[in-house]
Amino acid sequence: MAQPAPTDATMPDVPPAAPTPQPSTATTTTPSTAPSKKEKKRKAKPAAPQPQPPHPPQPPWTYLHLTSHTSPTDPTPLDALTARTRLTAALQQFLGLTGAAISIDVLKLEGQDVWIRVPREDGGCGRGCEWMGGR
Repeated sequence: MAQPAPTDATMPDVPPAAPTPQPSTATTTTPSTAPSKKEKKRKAKPAAPQPQPPHPPQPPWTYLHLTSHTSPTDPTPLDALTARTRLTAALQQFLGLTGAAISIDVLKLEGQDVWIRVPREDGGCGRGCEWMGGR
């Protein structure tokens, strides 16, 4: 049995074919260095940084050994209070109020030698100040 020919009512709606674009007469230039989508390569991922071993914790204090240079005519023995007063005066002259605010702990006195302890952050200030006792 022959099937009837499809009618417009039984055929699905198909849009008409779009006209093919004609090449324009104007010339366009494209840089030849730009890679096409197919030519692009993935960038290599940078190597993961190697984990560093943990650094030991920094001590909170810096220890300094200083020597008082007094005139030979001043035979007064150096005590903890005099050493601290002279150090604070020297630091204040060198750094102003910041130097006077540095915490100084006198640990040991031996003749004209003094061992002190200062906070680690202020250790460089203590080393940078030339201590001249007895001025």
